[in-house]
Amino acid sequence: MDVYTPRSIVRRSVLTFVGIAGACAGLCVLFLSMRSIMDIGGVCASGNTPFEPRVQCPSGVPGLMVGSIFLGLLALGVYAVSAFEINLTLLAWPALFISLGFNFADYGINPPDGFGEGVSVGWIVCAVVFFLMGGVPLVLGIAAVMRGHESRVKTSNLRTYAIVLQLAGIAAGIYFGMQLFEWVTGSKVSLGFR
Repeated sequence: MDVYTPRSIVRRSVLTFVGIAGACAGLCVLFLSMRSIMDIGGVCASGNTPFEPRVQCPSGVPGLMVGSIFLGLLALGVYAVSAFEINLTLLAWPALFISLGFNFADYGINPPDGFGEGVSVGWIVCAVVFFLMGGVPLVLGIAAVMRGHESRVKTSNLRTYAIVLQLAGIAAGIYFGMQLFEWVTGSKVSLGFR
């Protein structure tokens, strides 16, 4: 059983909150950036390309996509080494692939205007692959998290605090990711099916 000093709890609390919030913000921005590119058919180009792109990427989206990946991974690393009592790092992979699989499923069922009617088989196939890539590790990750804590018969106040802290970090990260996306792109975020 780990023994924490008040100072270490404060330090780890701050790093845990910042880490999980940053990782969730990165995932949220990547999710929203993918949707904005799928709105224009799923392919675009920007910048100094040697050709004239047929479709320009939405304003700010290429930078957001690249930044969200690297900053999200950095934040996840901070979270992974700082989390205490319960560590959700193993669930990052499923969160990534299931959320992006949702985008493929949503746009596969309802393709963007001007890109055909009915179901887009290509995007549905991608959705199935992404759901499998996220779903199988999700089951294994939940089992690992549960197995790691099954020796604790009663829930400590510190564990309850850690769970609440991490849930607050997740909510803050999603909110911040949505606000950042809206601020950079000037687009209003709408959640749910198209």
